[in-house]
Amino acid sequence: MGRVLAGAMAAEGFFVINKATGAEVKTDAAGNFTLPAIAGDKIAVYSSKINVRDFTISDASFKEMPYMLEVEEKSYELEEVVIQGSAITSESLGIVPKDQKKYTVQERRIYTATQGTDALFNALSGRTSMLKKAAETEAKESVIERLNGMFTDQEIIDQFKIAAENTKGFIFYVAEDIQLANALKENNEGIIKLLLTGLAEKYLAASKE
Repeated sequence: MGRVLAGAMAAEGFFVINKATGAEVKTDAAGNFTLPAIAGDKIAVYSSKINVRDFTISDASFKEMPYMLEVEEKSYELEEVVIQGSAITSESLGIVPKDQKKYTVQERRIYTATQGTDALFNALSGRTSMLKKAAETEAKESVIERLNGMFTDQEIIDQFKIAAENTKGFIFYVAEDIQLANALKENNEGIIKLLLTGLAEKYLAASKE
């Protein structure tokens, strides 16, 4: 048995997924959950309200009752401010060209951390590594959001033969595939479905082991 802690937030309705087996459950009103696992399995906690976090199960984990999983509430950084119907952005103010590549919040933070006199300090202190990991998490969450927008649970069940109770676990599983992430960026629906079909076969095989 485990319990998810999310600061001051009630950890109800968070998905807890065993990435080794694909099994998933939801936390109850107190953040509690029960999920089969063995030492070496990786457990992921996912919700739109928090930053996705992975936990590795060890022999010591089973000695904790319940096993506590602490996650962080998601913080948001405004991309623009709208006043009387007009969006004020760096582009509208002429600070950057309109055709300049747009970076995500985490990508901008990584760039800042790796430039100037603070770059060496950040590298030695682990800040740069931390920011890169956060960027990877942000990218994974973006893939999850895109796929949830493209496919309903029923479509995942019908098209990829995923059990109803494992649809969220499947989406989380495929979100780590680099080829799929690239296909989503290019909006190539044919390749996306082809990749998902292959990933579904791997996911189902892993679930049977």
